[in-house]
Amino acid sequence: MSSRRVTALMVALAVIGMLRILWLHFVSEPRNEPRRAPIDVRYAALRAVVSSGEAGYVSDLPAAVHLGEDAATLGTRMYLHVQFAVAPVVLRYDDARAPLVIVNLHDPSRLPDLMDQRSLELVAQIAAGLAVARPR
Repeated sequence: MSSRRVTALMVALAVIGMLRILWLHFVSEPRNEPRRAPIDVRYAALRAVVSSGEAGYVSDLPAAVHLGEDAATLGTRMYLHVQFAVAPVVLRYDDARAPLVIVNLHDPSRLPDLMDQRSLELVAQIAAGLAVARPR
């Protein structure tokens, strides 16, 4: 086999590989993978209230924070969305004693009960089910 044929064969294989990658990422994956839910825009307003340092985080839904827990739960997604929205602020999960506490609720009607249960007072109501509080 001549060196020209070997070179042509290698170029052909490289082109086939690149076409396969393009097809996989731009055709097959978008069709077969479920769309990821975008981060809720209501969390963007948190940045004005909690801008640096650390903040506590409490919710009515549990988040997966230990090895072996189901990380695909709604509570975990809510926690990660807040963490992404306020980064580089460090969220301390289930800590109602931090100077500022982010309260993130799936059921907004539970806000007064959770505030009483955790001995928190409201600092700012960001959106329905989303508030910033501090310990009483």
